[in-house]
Order: sequence, then C-alpha cells, then structure tokens
Amino acid sequence: MNETAGRGQPGSGPPRPDAMIGGRRVAGIGLGTAPLAFGDGTAEDAVATVRAALDAGVGLIDTALAYTRPGIESYAEQVVAYALRGSTGERPLVATKGGHWRHGDHFPVDGRPAALRAHCDISLRTLGVDRIDLYFLHHVDPAVPLADSVGALEQLRREGKIAAVGLSNVTVAQLDEALVVAPVDAVQNRLSYADPADLPTAEACARRGLAYLAYAPLTAPSGPPLRAALHVARRRQASVQRVMLAWLREQAPNIVPLVGASRPASIRDSADLLALTPDDLTDLGAAPHLDIAPEQHAEGANIPEDEDP
Repeated sequence: MNETAGRGQPGSGPPRPDAMIGGRRVAGIGLGTAPLAFGDGTAEDAVATVRAALDAGVGLIDTALAYTRPGIESYAEQVVAYALRGSTGERPLVATKGGHWRHGDHFPVDGRPAALRAHCDISLRTLGVDRIDLYFLHHVDPAVPLADSVGALEQLRREGKIAAVGLSNVTVAQLDEALVVAPVDAVQNRLSYADPADLPTAEACARRGLAYLAYAPLTAPSGPPLRAALHVARRRQASVQRVMLAWLREQAPNIVPLVGASRPASIRDSADLLALTPDDLTDLGAAPHLDIAPEQHAEGANIPEDEDP
C-alpha cells in the first residue's frame, strides 16, 4: 500500500488524523468479513483474502458470531483466527460482535447479559485469544433494557475478556443512553457515499471522542452520484470503489470504512487509499469536512447482506 496515500498528497490538505480505538491507532480502512460467510467462496479464498488485507496494511478486521454458514459455529471468526495464526508483523485490531447469531436461516437477537457473556466466551474460544480487542453489541434488543446489555459488556471489560466496548446499529439517543452506563469506544453503522444519512451519527461520535466504523461503504450509487463518482474515477485513473471510500474518509477523521471483501484483489484495491483533491470533492457534491471539535480524539434483525453486520 502506498504509504502516503490519503496523507497530505498535493491538493489533499493537511494530513488526516487517524481514528483511535481503545488506545490503538487505526488508519485507512478495515476488512469486513460478512462476505466470507455469506458468499460462495471457499475457505482457502477466505483465508487468502484476510491475509491479503494484512499484507496491504489493513489494521482492523471486523467479524461477528452471526457471520457464519448453516451448521457451522462462527465461520468467519474461524477464518480470521486461522489466517492470523500464519501471519507475521503487527497484529491487527480484531473486532467481533455478540447478541446476534445464526439459527438455520434465522438471525435472532438476544441482548440479555447471560447471552452476551456466552457469546463472548464462544468468540474468545474461536478466535483463540484471552481478550477481544473490540466487542460490539450487534443489535439493540428491544426486549432488553439497553442499560442491561451495555452493563454486561462493561462487566466483561472489567474482567479482562474484552478491551473495548462497541455498539452497532444504534441511534445517537441510544449511544447517549449507553454512555450513562459505561464508556463506549466505537459505533458501527451503515454509511456510504450512496447512503450518507447516518453522517450526523458519525459527527456525534467524533464530538464524543469515539471511532465510527462504516459498514456497507460501497453501496452502489445511482443517478447523478454514480455519474460523479465515475467521472472522478476516470480522471484519477482509480476504481469507483476507491473514490467512494476516499469520499467517506474525508467526511470526518473518526470514520473507518469497513470494506466487505471475498477476494484478495478487491481488498488490495480498496486498501490503496486515494487522496481526493478539492476539485474531486466539488465534483462529488461532497459536504465539507464536518466541523468537529471532539472532547477527546484518542480515545430479530434482518439477515446481514454482503457487508452488513
């Protein structure tokens, strides 16, 4: 990966600060592993994709208990664990999720503390670690008080089973409700150039000093946005995917796009960060950088689609 990509290239302005999660710096993009479970690729393809991400400098891998195939316990976590056992160099931050799992063709949600503890133990065993870097409540369970679910995650952190707490598929109001109970390190929601509706949540996270992991960042645009992205891609001799990821990273310094990939070539392309020029941003119709002064810059759902958690 180009070491200077996205960092102060001509026309790109000052260097972009990196997101911080649990005291660890996360630059660029993350690898989303849902397609490894829900696609039709082989286990060998899946392992090769994870290792290609590591070779490309990707520093965050996102997975989940629910990312699995029928009859297999936590397939994507198994792939990640196997790929990391054969890797060298700095270990990436590995995030996973509980409170949501696969039962046949159904994906139940259970945010009860006992369920979260059981799911965390499965993930610890599957990943082969003593502590999970970042553990998300996958979905808010409407039948369980959010304070109970978040309190369970905080207890897991105090016991040393997880290093950082995350919330996925939440509103700003739910985030603030959770913050009354325990510190939260990251939020993971859907956000893309084609579907930017959750940008206010990303801004709210930045103001609270939290990382925002954007899943489904390559949702295909249509109409004028598609034409704009194609125009910039042709001018920059880059893939449309790289253009859309660059736009997303321009919106706020705490945003880390999670790129769902099932082939080594696709994650290598996405990890080659592109720095957009002011002309690029104008053509894309981009909102200016969010005006953020963070307090601290360190530190029954639907079946998941390709890149959804």
